Amino acid sequence: MQILFTMLLTAILVVAMISFAFMAIMRLRRSRAMARQAHELNMRFSASDPLDIARRYANFALVSGGHSPKANNVTFGRMEGRRVSAFDFRYEVGHGTRRLTRHYTVVTVESVRTLPNLIMWNDDDVEAAPLEVRTGDCHLRDWACAGEMDLAAKIASECEDLREIGMSFQVSGTNVMMFAPANRDGVDARRRLAEAVRVAEMVEAFE
Repeated sequence: MQILFTMLLTAILVVAMISFAFMAIMRLRRSRAMARQAHELNMRFSASDPLDIARRYANFALVSGGHSPKANNVTFGRMEGRRVSAFDFRYEVGHGTRRLTRHYTVVTVESVRTLPNLIMWNDDDVEAAPLEVRTGDCHLRDWACAGEMDLAAKIASECEDLREIGMSFQVSGTNVMMFAPANRDGVDARRRLAEAVRVAEMVEAFE
């Protein structure tokens, strides 16, 4: 019986080690891919967080959605004259055996002026939305919304392709943020940043 228990424990440890090694390899591959894209875009890249994302975007619902927020694989620079960034982001909800870590890919665009407030949270990820959005009665296509609904309607009509990957939006202050669960979005910083710039242009043109 003791031998069987030892063999079982050894097998569990081996599987755990293989799993951790695989995850480490996948994280390294993602970092390298994002660093390569940053170079192609003539932008800067850091595997850590030189922008202090959690503090810089503390007023955004995603960033304040839980505890222990952390950003990594940060690309930052300019696109079409606008200050932009793309990064991986995670935070935790709950504690102990009920602790859950949520992972997202995020892009941001900074505008030159103050923008109308808006949140559009994709239905596929709505359990992570703020309570006022999750339980509110404002819903447009596949997004639970709060804020300027005419602007939400314009974004929804122009960004139908982003709905399928679970993309959500928030506009606050001078910034536009787009984010999707990490398992729904791949490594394509150029495309996501270009889309975020397009959304920022729509928001700036809104009256």
